[in-house]
Amino acid sequence: MNPIQLEQKFTNGQISVVGVSVKEGQKLTGVEKSPSLFRDAGLLRALEELGWQIHDTGDITKEGMIEDIEAEMQNSKRYKYSDLENIETIGVMNRKLHDIVRHRSNKKDFVLTLGGDHGLATGSISGMQQTYENLKVIWFDAHGDCNTPEISPSGNYHGMPVAHLLGWMKEGEVKSFDWLKPSLKPENIVFIGLRDLDKGEKELLKLHKIKVYTPYDIEDKGGIANVMNEALEYLQCDKQHNNPIHVSFDVDGCDPSFITATGTKARCGLSERECHYMLQRIARTGNLVSFDIVEINNELEPDQTKTREVLHGDNKLIQGPPSLVYAVEFVLSALGNSWL
Repeated sequence: MNPIQLEQKFTNGQISVVGVSVKEGQKLTGVEKSPSLFRDAGLLRALEELGWQIHDTGDITKEGMIEDIEAEMQNSKRYKYSDLENIETIGVMNRKLHDIVRHRSNKKDFVLTLGGDHGLATGSISGMQQTYENLKVIWFDAHGDCNTPEISPSGNYHGMPVAHLLGWMKEGEVKSFDWLKPSLKPENIVFIGLRDLDKGEKELLKLHKIKVYTPYDIEDKGGIANVMNEALEYLQCDKQHNNPIHVSFDVDGCDPSFITATGTKARCGLSERECHYMLQRIARTGNLVSFDIVEINNELEPDQTKTREVLHGDNKLIQGPPSLVYAVEFVLSALGNSWL
């Protein structure tokens, strides 16, 4: 299956790939190495096999932002949130990602962002909103990532991007984010897979009436197919509507029985088959315009020398550590791969 057969409504058949080799939204090392690992695992070759033309923009790195980060550190303006850990690096990174995503999506490229930690979603989603004002977001995750600094137990920014995008951290309040004008509406995001929420996050999600599907909801509604039908109808992204979709896919939304290389694992996640169904179902709408894949940390793989066993039907272009290979296959399902 190729992009033309999927009837992509918004894209030109070209993918812009943006690597974000930055880890500062959380405290573990390793996620910053993932963009190059995705490439080494065969992701770009497999996308070309699906019929996509690849424009690889390279990686955003901390080393490449040193001057801008130092300038932000010298900024003496007072902000409500001046003291968030690594906020200068996070703000500069997101601004650069925002600009790249805006530029490439304006050319009607599909934009694929390879993380890195989930703090990058502020830049990827705000950048896409510059091209698609009515962008709809499907956020796949074990966590809500909608803490504000006041309620965050960890203080890590990768647990805050949704709150920032929704304006719960207001324009002008966060150091190094003067460029951001939060504009995501609560009715334009759906969460799938949430099961490890902080008390304050639960209260905020209920207060703002945000659509959430926990593992309980998936079972209660008769499975992932019914959930996806309902979610796409709610977002008006089914076959009857032409609203663009951004998927932000945190691998810890998956069950830790098969995704082992990530930093905040939580039990009772979605199965491999449920994830593929979800992504292939989104792909078949033709409305998908952009995709984040985040929080793969190969340094947390139990056996870093192990490669995943190749079974019949596996794409021979893809090889590498188990969690990484699963993540590559999920990207491919979102971008046109199918079993028939």
